[in-house]
Amino acid sequence: MMHAFSLDPRDILFFRDARPMGGSDAGLGARLPRPDQLHTALLSAFFARWPERQDWEGDEHTFRRRTPDNRDRTHDRNDDSSLRFGALRVVGPFVADSCGVPFFPTPLDWNMRVVSLPNGTDLPNPLVAGFLPVSREKRIVPPLIPAGLFADYLSGRFPDLGGISIPFGAERTIQTAIDPESGTSDDGRLFQAEYLRLAPGARLVFLASCVLHPKGGGPDVDVFARPDAPDVVQIGGQGGLARLSSTAFSIPESTAVPSRRIRWTLLTLALFNAGWRPGWVDEASGRVRLKCGDTGRRPGESRAAWRARIAEAPEFPTARLVAARIGKPEAFSGWDVLQNAPKPTVLAVPAGSCYVFDCDSPDEAAALASTLSGMHPHSDLFGEKGFGIGVCSFVSDSRSTT
Repeated sequence: MMHAFSLDPRDILFFRDARPMGGSDAGLGARLPRPDQLHTALLSAFFARWPERQDWEGDEHTFRRRTPDNRDRTHDRNDDSSLRFGALRVVGPFVADSCGVPFFPTPLDWNMRVVSLPNGTDLPNPLVAGFLPVSREKRIVPPLIPAGLFADYLSGRFPDLGGISIPFGAERTIQTAIDPESGTSDDGRLFQAEYLRLAPGARLVFLASCVLHPKGGGPDVDVFARPDAPDVVQIGGQGGLARLSSTAFSIPESTAVPSRRIRWTLLTLALFNAGWRPGWVDEASGRVRLKCGDTGRRPGESRAAWRARIAEAPEFPTARLVAARIGKPEAFSGWDVLQNAPKPTVLAVPAGSCYVFDCDSPDEAAALASTLSGMHPHSDLFGEKGFGIGVCSFVSDSRSTT
């Protein structure tokens, strides 16, 4: 079960990117947290509240531990992993203003229509269509738009984006660097830091679930529904405190009449093995390799039976990728606590990017939209941490050529 939450920080927060800090390079930390940062913060709050395994968690999952007997059969790369709370899933976070209105990334195809292109373009395979602005007037597009305007976008309407006030800003400071050997300030070295400050009354909002299926028997446990669930979370590069509380929040849904062409717009960034192209799209033909039909795990169904059923499920017969509008890749890294070293920098497809798919029938397009939309992540990596969450809408079947 998905729960809606808000995070109300007590002070400024810091979410830096993968670039180094020093000299004229400021620590650009005035950004909304990534889904994996939220996921890590919630997981840390769970471990702080319940440092030892609880009876309601069930027996310890030992099969996936790396031992000489099962090393070749486990996917767990962390020898010290406790495998606790592995069911944690997040959608977001996003920001809501003082009136409770959530803001979402501005779609990169705002006020554009999809058009077929002549042969001989330099678009990468398998793209055969492009985006053409509806208006020639050049306007400044804000990075976020309120939920009402996003709903207009899903319905095919593009109202004016003027006068939008983003409910957060950057606060910059100059600080003294710390000597890593002595742990004291180094008076000869200064650096700039940029912090995220939410507007008065604004807060972060997101969806989350963590339903445990105790090994050894017993009823399912909804961790967020427990009366002793954590209500304070440490989040950000400097461990800022934020109060966790229930709220009313949902992600947008399309209400347009189904057509043969659908558009999948990312609400969160995504990591694909093929770079900009999802790994479940064939490079040559553009065919969608996702399974169609009922792919969810049924109540009481074992994991082995569920996987066997999915393996036999058919793919979408005609759905194919025809167009994509991708933003500048977002670089991010992290710190590996176990290795005491930085993690490799990776490039993600930014939120707001969109993909357009063609199907031979509106029914198949509606089925694909149901598969791609909502709380089902479709990122090749980090899907369990909230990457690759998108929403679908139906666009014109126009096949005009520019």
